[in-house]
Amino acid sequence: MTVVDVEPEGSHARGPSILRRSTKRWDKMAFFRKLTSLSDEEPMALLKKRRSSAGSKDGFFSRNSQVRCATTVVPGGEELPQDVCNINDSPRRLIKLAVHGDQAELERLLCQKPERLFTVDPAGKTLLHHAAENGHALTVDLLIQRGCDIAAKEAEGNTALHLAAIGDHLNVVQTLIALNAPKCAMNNLLETPMHISIRFSSIRSLECIINACVAAAGTCKLVNMPGWHGKTPLHVACLMNSLESVKLLIAHGADPLLGCKSGTSGYHVAAARSADDVLHYLLNEAGIEKEKAFHHVDEEKRSVLHWAVIRGSPSTVKMLIENGAPLDAQMNDGSTPLHLACTQGLMPVVMEMFHSSKSGFGTILAKKDAQGMSPLHRATMFDHQPLAAFLLAQGAPINDVDTEGRSPLILAAAQGSWEVMTLFLSSGADPTIRDTLGRNYLHYYVSQGCSPECSEPTRKCIAKHPSLLNDMDLSGCTPLHYAAQNGFIRSSDSLMSLGASVNAKNKVQQSPLHFAAAHGRYNTVRRLLDSSKGFNIINETDNFGRTPLHLAAKSGHTNVVQLLMSKGALTHRDYAGQTQLHYAAENNYRETARLFVEQYSYLLNSTDRQGNTALHLASRSNASKTVDYLLTAGAALLLNADNQCPIDLAIQQKHQEAATAMVIHKRWKEILTHPSAAYGWPVLGLIEHLPDVMATALDRCITHTGSHPKAQDFLVTYDFSLLEPEDMDCKYADPSKVSLEPEPSLKALNAMVKHGRSELLDHGVCCSYLNNKWASYGLYVHGFNVALYAGFLALLTYLVLSGVQNHLIPNLKKVSFENVKANSPANDTFDLDDLRMEQWWMSAALLGHHTPNRPVIGLVCIFTLFNMIKELIQLYHQRWLYFRDFTNYLEWFLYISATEFALGGCNLIISWETRWQLGACAIFIAWFNFMLYLQRFGLMGVYVVMYLGVLKTLLRAIFVFAFLLIAFTLAFHVLIPLMVYPSNPDFYMKPHLLIDITMLRTPHQTFGHSLLRTVSMMLGDFDMITNYINPMVDETLPFPGATYIFIMVFIGTVSILLMNLLIGLAVGDIEKVRSGANLRRLAMQVDLHTRLESKLPKWFLKRISTKEDNYYPNRRSNFYTKKLWFITRDPYDAAEKHLLTDGRARYSSAQQAEFCRHRKKMKEAHVKLDKQYELLRLIVQKMDINEEADQLDEGLRAKGPEALLLGADRKDRSNWKWKMWDAKLKAVRAFQA
Repeated sequence: MTVVDVEPEGSHARGPSILRRSTKRWDKMAFFRKLTSLSDEEPMALLKKRRSSAGSKDGFFSRNSQVRCATTVVPGGEELPQDVCNINDSPRRLIKLAVHGDQAELERLLCQKPERLFTVDPAGKTLLHHAAENGHALTVDLLIQRGCDIAAKEAEGNTALHLAAIGDHLNVVQTLIALNAPKCAMNNLLETPMHISIRFSSIRSLECIINACVAAAGTCKLVNMPGWHGKTPLHVACLMNSLESVKLLIAHGADPLLGCKSGTSGYHVAAARSADDVLHYLLNEAGIEKEKAFHHVDEEKRSVLHWAVIRGSPSTVKMLIENGAPLDAQMNDGSTPLHLACTQGLMPVVMEMFHSSKSGFGTILAKKDAQGMSPLHRATMFDHQPLAAFLLAQGAPINDVDTEGRSPLILAAAQGSWEVMTLFLSSGADPTIRDTLGRNYLHYYVSQGCSPECSEPTRKCIAKHPSLLNDMDLSGCTPLHYAAQNGFIRSSDSLMSLGASVNAKNKVQQSPLHFAAAHGRYNTVRRLLDSSKGFNIINETDNFGRTPLHLAAKSGHTNVVQLLMSKGALTHRDYAGQTQLHYAAENNYRETARLFVEQYSYLLNSTDRQGNTALHLASRSNASKTVDYLLTAGAALLLNADNQCPIDLAIQQKHQEAATAMVIHKRWKEILTHPSAAYGWPVLGLIEHLPDVMATALDRCITHTGSHPKAQDFLVTYDFSLLEPEDMDCKYADPSKVSLEPEPSLKALNAMVKHGRSELLDHGVCCSYLNNKWASYGLYVHGFNVALYAGFLALLTYLVLSGVQNHLIPNLKKVSFENVKANSPANDTFDLDDLRMEQWWMSAALLGHHTPNRPVIGLVCIFTLFNMIKELIQLYHQRWLYFRDFTNYLEWFLYISATEFALGGCNLIISWETRWQLGACAIFIAWFNFMLYLQRFGLMGVYVVMYLGVLKTLLRAIFVFAFLLIAFTLAFHVLIPLMVYPSNPDFYMKPHLLIDITMLRTPHQTFGHSLLRTVSMMLGDFDMITNYINPMVDETLPFPGATYIFIMVFIGTVSILLMNLLIGLAVGDIEKVRSGANLRRLAMQVDLHTRLESKLPKWFLKRISTKEDNYYPNRRSNFYTKKLWFITRDPYDAAEKHLLTDGRARYSSAQQAEFCRHRKKMKEAHVKLDKQYELLRLIVQKMDINEEADQLDEGLRAKGPEALLLGADRKDRSNWKWKMWDAKLKAVRAFQA
């Protein structure tokens, strides 16, 4: 049974498909019956014919097309019903033919379609690549003869020669070279075919390539061609340990000294790979002098022997030394090969050096590197004890020091190399040597937590050199200092038992007890105090006068403080006059401060040399917990040498937590009303620097009484003691800040206005305070002022209204009569002898001679004169600030225009036209100014302020967009200055048509009229039919097309876009206006009360002043409580209701939920921590682990440069019972499992 295989070109897998099935199933289909009966050539010819008949521009099976399926025509003329692909065009089949070397079939297919030659697989390999890779030389020759690119590269950059060299197909390599294949082509790894041949051990191919190069040029330059990172073929040969390749390359001129980019030559690579055979050949057969090869180094100055030691090959090292490699060659860091071997602990390599070098080994033992370290130092640093012993046996200097002055013994102690250290002590190393920091080996030994008594060599060494116990380093510290600092109890006990002095002092006169107390080493402190000299050192001071009790209090080690106090530690002051309570309070250790206050109560108010108490230092350091405790304990509010009280320091440093702790304390009134040299009293400082704390203080000024917040007798009390402190003493005022001007009243409220604290001004206490001021005198004084101005406004309004009827209208009638009389005979449009005209004129003449109301005019003039004098006085006081207020200009224009208008009715100084224009301006400004008077009134003033804010926004916007209005104004003025009579005859056939030139006038005839019309159009007054549509229909517009376009643009850009933008600006700015209006309104009220109180007598102010205000929010407001509804606002707002009813701070619901969530998490974490503690306690109890006091003292680990130098943070390598701990750790793992 035959099979028809139809597969699209470019496919790579032939899975189950409808195109692959037995011919019996295709017999039912006419198309496949005809397809199976055709030969290979007939369908191809028909397809080509079909392609040419269709006029296709591209070839059907072109190189750029992978799948070409078309409808074919069989010899009978029947059209094939669907698209198919010939199996001969399948890339897979062509590749298979190249892989298997089926030259005949491949040649047949290529003859049919030459474009099949360019078939490429997904890896980028051509047919040539596959043929070369599989060693088919004839196929390679065929493909190249057919035109295949011999230099083509696949995805990895390999040419056909690369692939042939990989498989060592000699015949293919020869064929390619004979056909001029590029021998220096590089793949993606920058490797030539020669590199590839060596890497894959293709010796025959390598030899063929070399011979070809020699035959072509007489020499082979490719042997030294650099590849990746500058590696030549010789580098690769040495790397692969290919002796045959090396021989070939050397024989044809390869340079074994040629280095790559890092300077490594073939010698180095061979040594690094431990290629002994290659290295031996290069040394003896390469034609290079051995001395030159051995002294050739790379960038780091590593010689061949260095690389051999890095490899760790004893045989290579032995061979090199026997051939004369120098042992004293040094790298950039000064390391010899022996240094490298000792660093890695290569005992066999060192042994080979010793046996092979014979007499030269002892010389290099004293060689030092750049750090001054000998090979013995290197072996010691990495704890290679056998190697160190061998070096000592060969005469290595045991007491040599490096650049830091460390001998091998010191280095062993510092690195925790206990076996090496024991070896050195047993070998007679000098223990008294000190490094550049002045420390001997015992300093480092103790700093690792080791006990001298546990080491027999150390104990003997101390017995031989007792001075080691009390040797001091450059900072004056003995080994006991460091043992006490790090809490190594065993070390401390051992040192004291061996005779170390417990009262040794360092350069700042601190004993080991100072160190232990400062780091909270309770058990170490106890042991030091229990020593024979403990009583003598408990109260010793350092260079700053600090005792161990000072240092323990400074770090907040409460248990150490208790221990020292129980042992009789005295509460001396240091040289700055500070007690231990000062140290504890400054660092916010509340419990430590409590111990001192309970034990020594006199310390509570003790001061240092600057006059600071513990409360001062706690406030300055933002120690809120300690501040709260000291206030509760009764700390006095004293002033320091700078006349600053504790809250002054908190305000000066802007410490919100400390200031809040004072404000929420029960002594808050005493604190906030205390005199302050910096601010007068602390409230002003809180307003300026800590407004949030001031808000908390104001919250505390609100109290309530009553059973229920909704009850009628529910009383809210507002305390004004913070806003108006009583009997504030001025003797603490700073003389440098004293001003000759009188102190303004309402300092707190003025400070809020000055610093923009609107949230404080709007607080219920401040609002109630302002309401109280308003009810006491503000309403009456300002009400009288407003009433007086209202009287003036009424007189001026009466004068204007009566004048319009009695003077203005008659004058206008007179003008009209005279104009008619002068112009009517010219056109005969009016009868002057008409009796009605004479009667109308006589009535107007009688009204025009009406006598003006002189008393009203006099009162208006008196008021304007009085106010002008008041403005002059105000100008004298305010000086240049007077000119910054725009309302002053309005008032001057009002008074001048009103005076001119009033006096104009009694004389003929000015014309009646000018007088009435001034009258219109005066009456407008008078009423507008009356609106401005209402800004200072509470509930209605906010609307005035908001209106002025929106007006400013509008003026700014109009100023910006005025250019747009002017643009359209000028455009309409040019396009429609006048209508024209059209040339259309139908226009003149209208009935009753009146030809009048005045009917051609338009609103855009002048620029002023055009601007007014454009503004009205912007507001929506188009009258589109009359002004634009009808003239367009009648063809009376001069430029109808351009006018139409500009009208549409105006509607889109001005009527829609600009108006919506202005509305958006107004709406968007309304929130800013609302928030800013509140501050400006309150600021004006504060300014009003301030100016009034500066003019009222002090006895009156004291009489009306009150310290609190009682307010019943649930009772009906009466006349007195509302004061004609002109109060600031209802002080008992929703936020203060929440504050008073719940007794909590005013937090939002989101904040309250967040607090609850965090509180719940903290409780859960506390429960889990307790469980873990109990589990750990049970584990320790079950494993029978000793107490911490037996091994490591409590407290903080040492920090800073000393701790790093002493290795306090390193892994503890003491000689404890490691086997016991290993067993216990295994038990823990088993327990966890």
